[in-house]
This record gives sequence, C-alpha cells and structure tokens, in this order.
Amino acid sequence: MLRNVFRVVGWLAVLAIVVLSAVPGPLRPDVLGEKHIEHLAAYLGAALFLAAGYPRRFQLLLIGVLLSVCSGVLEIVQLWIHGRSSSAADFAASSLGAWIGVATIWLFGPMLRGLCSEHGSR
Repeated sequence: MLRNVFRVVGWLAVLAIVVLSAVPGPLRPDVLGEKHIEHLAAYLGAALFLAAGYPRRFQLLLIGVLLSVCSGVLEIVQLWIHGRSSSAADFAASSLGAWIGVATIWLFGPMLRGLCSEHGSR
C-alpha cells in the first residue's frame, strides 16, 4: 500500500512540474529563489517518490531517462510561452535532480524497505 502512495505522490509531482513549466512567466511562483535549485529540487522530489513506488532496476533506469526527457521537452516548449526562457543549465539541473533521486532510492531503497517491513510486522 505504501508503494501505491509513493506512486500517486510521484505522478502528482510530475503533473505539478508540467503545469508549472507551462504557465506564463508572470504566473510562475518563485519558491526557492534560485531557479536551478528549484529545478533540481522539483525533479529530485518527483524521482524519489516515483523510484520508491517503482523500485525495480529497470524501472529506476526508466524513471531517470523519462524525467530527463520530460525536462528537455519542457525546456523546448518554454520557447513558445510568454515570459519564459529555455536553457541548457535548467535542463541539466532538472536531469541531475532526477538522477540523484533515482540513485538515492537505488542505494538506500533496500534498507528503507527493510525498515518498513520491520515496522509493519510489529
């Protein structure tokens, strides 16, 4: 059941990324002050939840690749959105966040699953 929660939260995070990437510049919220940190954090969060929900190795690889592709596509789309700009640095920050999230679950996921199963059996 916890895996399903992670999946839903992960997909909602992706939806939020898409929506916030597609709004005109003046409507986009400024959350963390520095846009590259915002990109990294948004994709890191989405990747963590998706990777926790889909923890198989192939799924982890697919999450990293698809979030990176999503980032690239959204950067291109922003070329046609009023008040938005596109940059390779934004793409790099987003992709880095996605891969850090995937790597974190790949490295620490087995330990976390063990803790969750121990907690659930009490």
